[in-house]
Amino acid sequence: MFKKVVYSLLLLICAYSTAVVAFRVFEPKTDTNVIDEGAYLDYDSLREYILSTGESVTHYLFFYSRNDNDCVYVKNTVLASVSVNTQLQIDRMIETVDITSLEANMLTEKLSADWGIQRYPAFAAVTVKDGEPVVLNSLEYDGEIPLSALDVEAWLRENGLTAN
Repeated sequence: MFKKVVYSLLLLICAYSTAVVAFRVFEPKTDTNVIDEGAYLDYDSLREYILSTGESVTHYLFFYSRNDNDCVYVKNTVLASVSVNTQLQIDRMIETVDITSLEANMLTEKLSADWGIQRYPAFAAVTVKDGEPVVLNSLEYDGEIPLSALDVEAWLRENGLTAN
């Protein structure tokens, strides 16, 4: 009888361990968007990247942290709606800047100092003038009135990225 109990207990532990390992392998990630994280621009090299493209290029940036629920919401819900509404490939028009390390190290005030962005997620149109990056305009998230697809579409129109 004792052997049967021990054997049953070992089988239960084995089944439980298999279930835990299977869950960890197939566990959903926080950021479920299709875009590969390798496609994100690194914040630390953003200034050099902007400067390297010259004065004739305007960059449309999305400041995003994969650990911030508001950022994930804007990326997965709002931008998806904008793509459907405008029939544009938003992920090809707007470059995503990964600010996860800034947020993790509590250095988000660098956004304000470097780009004039007070809150994130945020969108910014940036160009180079006289050898310095210049923010032409921006659209920032407000916790009391969250960004909607209409807000982003208006920002796209303001920047001449949509026909309407």
